[in-house]
Amino acid sequence: MLSLIETIKTKIDLVEEVGLVVALHKSGKAFKGSCPFHNERSPSFYVFVESQTWHCFGCNEGGDIFSFVEKQQNLEFKEALHYLAEKTGVTLDELPGRDPQEEHERSAQKERLRKLNEDALLWFHQSLLRSREATEARVYLQERGISSESVMAFSLGYAPDRWDGLSGYLLGQGYTEYELIMGGLARKREGEVEGMYDYFRHRLIFPIRDTRGRVIGFGGRVLGEGQPKYLNSPQTLLFEKSTVLYALDMAREPIKQEKQVIIVEGYVDAVIAHQYGTKQTVACIGSAITEKHIQQLKKLTRQVTLALDPDAAGIAATEHGIQEALKGFDRTIVPVPMPADGPAGNNTRGGRKHVEPRGMIRLEEQVDAEINILQLPAGEDPDELIKRDFAAWEHAVQHPLPLIDYYFAVRTAGLNLREAAGQAEAAKRLLPVIAMITDRAKRDAYLRQLAGLLRMDERSLNDDLQRILRGQPSNSVVVEFSDRGGSASTRQGSAYGQEHSSTDRAEKGGYAPQQVARIGLDSADRKKEDHLLGLLLQNPKLCEHVCGIINDGDFAGTDTRELYRILNSVYQRGSSPLQQSLETSVPAALQETVARVRKCVEDTSLNDESHLIKDAKQCAIRLKRAHLLRSETELRYLLKEAEDVGDVATGHALRHQFMVVRRELLTINSAMRLHG
Repeated sequence: MLSLIETIKTKIDLVEEVGLVVALHKSGKAFKGSCPFHNERSPSFYVFVESQTWHCFGCNEGGDIFSFVEKQQNLEFKEALHYLAEKTGVTLDELPGRDPQEEHERSAQKERLRKLNEDALLWFHQSLLRSREATEARVYLQERGISSESVMAFSLGYAPDRWDGLSGYLLGQGYTEYELIMGGLARKREGEVEGMYDYFRHRLIFPIRDTRGRVIGFGGRVLGEGQPKYLNSPQTLLFEKSTVLYALDMAREPIKQEKQVIIVEGYVDAVIAHQYGTKQTVACIGSAITEKHIQQLKKLTRQVTLALDPDAAGIAATEHGIQEALKGFDRTIVPVPMPADGPAGNNTRGGRKHVEPRGMIRLEEQVDAEINILQLPAGEDPDELIKRDFAAWEHAVQHPLPLIDYYFAVRTAGLNLREAAGQAEAAKRLLPVIAMITDRAKRDAYLRQLAGLLRMDERSLNDDLQRILRGQPSNSVVVEFSDRGGSASTRQGSAYGQEHSSTDRAEKGGYAPQQVARIGLDSADRKKEDHLLGLLLQNPKLCEHVCGIINDGDFAGTDTRELYRILNSVYQRGSSPLQQSLETSVPAALQETVARVRKCVEDTSLNDESHLIKDAKQCAIRLKRAHLLRSETELRYLLKEAEDVGDVATGHALRHQFMVVRRELLTINSAMRLHG
């Protein structure tokens, strides 16, 4: 019996879905086009009909229909599942662990609430445009510099200063009091008085949409002296403010194009930024940036620029936003050669020579993001700077302050750096910040900058820095790539010889295209994927040993790929215990997969840690190799097609990618010999 995910995949044509956003043309048995995820001159994006997979050999992204929809529409797996289920007519009522009747009713409630919000939006919007009561709101918009085009684009509205203005209209449209209260548009009267009253009154209304542009809630800015200044919809089936970013539906494509997201604090800041052309701007609702916000944004960009208000509250919010961003982004594993003194790599320790083993590297974790700060003049909000001096705003957007420089400025504010006490305090505050930097060259540069700023001896500061570094938990692991059969340099020469001979064969047209019959998941790969995930569920710390070898893109199964992504992300963010996190992190559609992979390793002993580590590494290496072999097969086929039609440019690009994959295969084959 097919799983829910596989049922959806059998009912949808990947070529048709991709063709909605990419101009595809036939290329042998595949389809080819320009990648929608990066700018390229020569098309390197392919859709394989038989395997129903896609791959871009330019940016090295790939996957199936689920991964394409997630990436193209910036959706979480759960959202992509619902989107594709709706598109294919597959019901989600039978998800494991869910009551079908309850799920059906919940889905119907959500659809009803979406319709309710759309009707409320139209009423609010028409009130702003036509009502005499909205004169004050229209004057306010004019004073804030919001154009009529922006009013229309963002569907801004007005809630009259009446107890039942919206409620009366919606009740007349056939909605019930219960629906209005559940939707956050009205509140039940307290005491013995029956009835309800409007939640938003005498406020400028900002509709809040999800990433698909559907209205899920509202924000209201008070007009006059009322409190609170801003009022947001209460939590509903559709709206949870800690997960929503205002204007993200409009900013999604600009964020991808600019490779940057700017986070501001208020609705007006976001509207004005869009109005003046900085369309990669979103606003956090309630001024607090959360890890859930970052999880949404990291699919679009790795550069987050915080442009929060420069007052005390804004500075605190910026500090909080930095920490959430650091938590929310995954870590990448970066290979760093082990330092060695002298030409032969000899170090002296305690008067004795110490010879570093050959082929040794250190894998360091680095946050896979660039987090920086947009500096604003004191006392000036983003919308004020944009309107007063757009050139200054644009310069600040293009040249934001790097995170460490921001800490240098903020953490030395108010200190007298000419006095010993101020210098000591500054060093105490900034040395831990410098210790956060994993790149040694950057760390040394900032240490020199601190020494110059404080007029202190760099060697003395470095001694303090080293003590801090030694006191921190290790974030690196040493991996040996050398083979028992010879030195690293010898094997490198051998590897090059193999690579060179492959190149010669390619140049002579010697690629033998293998049959591309559903390049995808076979039973052996499925067992390997299930076994590795079972081990990671049993012992989450094993992620540390495999995340430098394999990533979610190396999994051929839709369900296993998504489960690995969740497990690795939870581990990297330090959530604990993992089993509790799984309840909220793993969608219901993957619970069957969780049960299956746990069953794969139920007889595995947890006592021998070294055996578990070796088992996990071996499994990850084999899966990585299987993925590379699939890529090699695809490239052989495409190269043959390009040569047959005389497409020299495409052949050259594909040949380069083929050699990249070959080099990776040589490396992984070495690792297989080392780890068994």
